[in-house]
Amino acid sequence: MTRAPRIAGLALTLLVALPAYGQPAAVPPPPDQPVIDCARPVYAIDTMICDDRDLGAANSEMNGLLSRVSFAGFDPDRIEPQADWVRRRALCAFQSDGRACVAGAFAERLAILRVLRGPGAANAAKAQCSGAGGAEDLTVERYPPAIVLRDTGGRVHLVAVAPGASSWRPFVAVERDAGRQLVMKAKAARISCKIARHAR
Repeated sequence: MTRAPRIAGLALTLLVALPAYGQPAAVPPPPDQPVIDCARPVYAIDTMICDDRDLGAANSEMNGLLSRVSFAGFDPDRIEPQADWVRRRALCAFQSDGRACVAGAFAERLAILRVLRGPGAANAAKAQCSGAGGAEDLTVERYPPAIVLRDTGGRVHLVAVAPGASSWRPFVAVERDAGRQLVMKAKAARISCKIARHAR
């Protein structure tokens, strides 16, 4: 091997091994925001929400509810964490019915947050429910469009929402609500409940 090819090979090795100068470092994506700051929208979907009166009002209501709700202790397969919901809602930007998808996302989330903030209904019906964890005695409450299952101590076990007409799909969906028969599809399992004839 002659000297010139050796020098060229060494120079090429150094160029590959050393960091490039003058090139900007990669900028990480902005962190997920639990609620959009309309004074500083980050993504196109943020701008769409902030420029829409109804969606902007939903974002503001969600901000108020989140300040009074904690997700600690909830099963993330049954109560969707806020950061996961934000990421799912962002996918509405790729749907042909983007605005309707976002509206459906807010409708579901607000229904869940209102339930998590509230004390529970006095007229809850007793139910025998079965799913991934076996049979359980729970109570059923209805807050259209949400259906809530609570344990015997009054703690929220699951919140399900009936699917709307948009491409948005609830995290826990009501599949059947026919009198005393109730079927919901959660991430990990299908939950089926038989509701007692009399409220407690």
